Amino acid sequence: MGRRRRCRDAAVRGTGGSSAASKRSAAQRGYTDDRFVLRLVPGAARRAPAVHRGYYIRARAVGHCATAFLQAPAGGRRQILSLGAGLDSLYFCLKAQGLLGGVTFFEVDFPDVARHKAALIATQEELAAVAGHRTSQQESGAVHLAGEDYRLLGVDLAQLPQLEEALSGAGLDPRVPTMLLAEVVLTYMEVGRSDALIEWAARHFAQAWFVLYEQIHPGDPFGRVMQNHFRRCNSQLCSLAQYSDLKAQRRRFLQKGWAECHAVDMNEFFDCFVSGEERRRIQALEPFDEFEVIRDLLPLQLRIPWLCGNGACVGLHGRDGNHWPETIRPLLLAHRTARDPDHRRLRQPRWPSLPPD
Repeated sequence: MGRRRRCRDAAVRGTGGSSAASKRSAAQRGYTDDRFVLRLVPGAARRAPAVHRGYYIRARAVGHCATAFLQAPAGGRRQILSLGAGLDSLYFCLKAQGLLGGVTFFEVDFPDVARHKAALIATQEELAAVAGHRTSQQESGAVHLAGEDYRLLGVDLAQLPQLEEALSGAGLDPRVPTMLLAEVVLTYMEVGRSDALIEWAARHFAQAWFVLYEQIHPGDPFGRVMQNHFRRCNSQLCSLAQYSDLKAQRRRFLQKGWAECHAVDMNEFFDCFVSGEERRRIQALEPFDEFEVIRDLLPLQLRIPWLCGNGACVGLHGRDGNHWPETIRPLLLAHRTARDPDHRRLRQPRWPSLPPD
């Protein structure tokens, strides 16, 4: 690996720490119910209200997608594979909610990031207890921490042969229904490498869903400011120019082997999936008068959940119990693939509405 690549990878790892600090700040102010991020990120400066709201809706959208995948009545084992997980606490939150029965949760990040997180978990009694009494920190190989239903791996996502080998060694079964999650991860990779990862996932899993959460609209005023910021941090958003809007991202996934793909920006998610009562709760947390700013920021910065799939047809319901209009409703649609050895018709589970706030 060249010196330039090593420097850039180090800068990208720094963005993960910044994101974790923002999630911690949002949790500490009551936007999210996440005591685990407070353990994983011991201390962080307070973020601005607009940042808190952005990370709140990001957590809400990702949590909704994960919960829907886990509660869909498909039966049998399931897997979640979080790519570039960093110090994310999703596994611990879902486990505490009792949603991971029959599920194995895999996290992958750079080896030094995985090693650091493994040390944090192993030394934090509550985190180790959630992961299970058989949690063990490992010093060699790709698996840095193994729990009852949790595997933490240190692998470069750009190295697909090593990634596949490490996941197989950790127990990932490509025949089991799997949700892949990438929160602002693929955009830091060279376009050819991130495209190859998307194509690999479509080919590798018999039944899979991909949730992608990334930036769009680089040509708008805020988009230009955002790009300049990341360039100064030596963590350029590599794929943003080529996949700059929803249409381009849809085309990207369909061309890389996914059966169907739909997307929605976070303004639409907030309008349709967050109840009036919950909005009032958020509004009361701290003074905020930048409503136009936040509505401009949500679709532009880090605010798109992507849902793509090979396997079953799954729908989302809005907060009033109604389906979204076909053009904007975020669906995870997939069809039986040639990898299905039995050629059987797959069930069509429904994604649940949001629980009462």
